[in-house]
Amino acid sequence: MARSKHIGIDTMTDESRKDILRLLEEIAPKPEKLALDLWKNPELGLEERYAADRYEEILSLEGFQVQRGIGDLDTAISASWGSGSPFIGFLGEYDALPGIAEDGGPGHGCGHNLLGAASLGAAMALKKYMEKLNLSGTVVFYGCPAEENNGGKVYMARDGCFSELDAALTWHPSDVNAVWEAGTLALNACNFVFKGVTSHAAKSPEAGRSALDGAILMDVGVNYLREHMIQEARIHSVITSGGKTPNVVPAEATICYYVRAPRRDQVEPLFERVVNCAKGAALMTDTTFEIDMIDGLYDYLPNPVLNKVASKIMSELGGPKFDAVDREKAAKLQSSLPEKTVKEAFKKYGATADFLGRELSDVYLPGGGPMAKGKTMAGSTDVGDVSHVVPTIQITTCTMPIGTSLHSWQSNESFGSTIGLKGMNFASQVLALTALELLKDESLLKKAKDAFERDTEGEPYESPLIPGARPKIR
Repeated sequence: MARSKHIGIDTMTDESRKDILRLLEEIAPKPEKLALDLWKNPELGLEERYAADRYEEILSLEGFQVQRGIGDLDTAISASWGSGSPFIGFLGEYDALPGIAEDGGPGHGCGHNLLGAASLGAAMALKKYMEKLNLSGTVVFYGCPAEENNGGKVYMARDGCFSELDAALTWHPSDVNAVWEAGTLALNACNFVFKGVTSHAAKSPEAGRSALDGAILMDVGVNYLREHMIQEARIHSVITSGGKTPNVVPAEATICYYVRAPRRDQVEPLFERVVNCAKGAALMTDTTFEIDMIDGLYDYLPNPVLNKVASKIMSELGGPKFDAVDREKAAKLQSSLPEKTVKEAFKKYGATADFLGRELSDVYLPGGGPMAKGKTMAGSTDVGDVSHVVPTIQITTCTMPIGTSLHSWQSNESFGSTIGLKGMNFASQVLALTALELLKDESLLKKAKDAFERDTEGEPYESPLIPGARPKIR
């Protein structure tokens, strides 16, 4: 596997591409400053008020029409510029994670401080380019909160926030530069809250109805259910509350379930069987239960037409331009990882250190390793819901040392450094140039839409959320 050569502004043959890259260089200080600002001020999902304020301020000054509070989410943003078609959307995120920083505090272990800023930079560059040439079309930036704990995009999709788009573009921080061509698992996440009757466990046990017994017996039923579900499905559970002391029959107990499968139409019948386990447990224990919906996600639906456009651009650009200082920092962070973990990363990507890079990857990874076409990744993402509303493209870029796990202190450290910023800027380039191709060649959007209709079989998006579900701070 040969390493691709970096192509800079001076060697690009297309003048429009050169213009986009020049614009990105000019505006880069704004997204970089924002990314570092949010890294220093991490906020958990649905609490990203500082981040939303900063995005609203920047977008307003850049001439976008900003709408706050879309999708029943106080910290969600839609910012649009232009008129008419095509409608090109850029997805941004900015929520942090608890307990991620090295000192145990909240932090951006998933790199959402970078994610939103790169999409912002791409949207700003495309807007300036279209404005300069007086081109028709609409650029929309979406600030999407609570990806980690509530699936903010699911609420936004339910309320039709993405329906106007012809294409949605996004990315995610990673340790490689690749196009995300694999699917992800659809998901239902919810709490089953059992209600019983409290009593003294020794003096009057006959008067009590144990909610904890209900939760435990439900889990017994689900454990037997696992034998009779498809191999690719996953069910995870944890009892989050079940009483305070053994001598009091618990009047309330909560067990949380994540139910996953490769497709939405596989999750729904499996989830009904999980609900039936709860019904049986409640009947056996003379208790009742309520379902508190946390999240409902579609599987990610890759679009082959958009993937091909982004793949070509990434192969031409190569990857981020890291320097010796970046590599020294990366080597130090990488040394804190188990040696086996780093070796397994190269194996996972099917590449050697000579090709991929030893500490940091500055090349495009064709095929994407575990993100390759036809594969299903083990996790879930609310980008999946967007991909069932509109043709969607998602890429990854190297923003941390190879072998580093997301949601770790090492990734958080990387995302607040020049390593993260350079990977972020590369993501902006790929997203903006992909959008440019969609503007230049109208047939690409038609082909993308045709592929979308084929893969969804023409079925309209139906929200996986139960009626009346509202996002909650958890």
